[in-house]
Amino acid sequence: SGISIWILLLAAILGGSLLALNVFVSPYPVIESFYADPVAVSPGSASNLSWSVVGASRVEIDQGVGEVDLKGSMQVKPSATTTYMLTAVNGSINRSMTLKVMVQQP
Repeated sequence: SGISIWILLLAAILGGSLLALNVFVSPYPVIESFYADPVAVSPGSASNLSWSVVGASRVEIDQGVGEVDLKGSMQVKPSATTTYMLTAVNGSINRSMTLKVMVQQP
């Protein structure tokens, strides 16, 4: 019927303007920082990953970590030298940063 078409059209217009507003308010995700402390560990020891992201709808870290908060920290215990990638997503735009935690073999 004609009414349902108008509702769909209205929803599309409102959805589009909300999307445009979201892009206008936060044009892109910014990774303020992503670091490991310490950057070199002995096998079995922990390193602390810390990060801070602004303007992202989703933040994730690879190597099996998964989705994380915009700001946070966590311990990792890599068994070998590992590169971690943090990805910040906002709509169709994403930014990523990598860091390496080195494992010093005895």
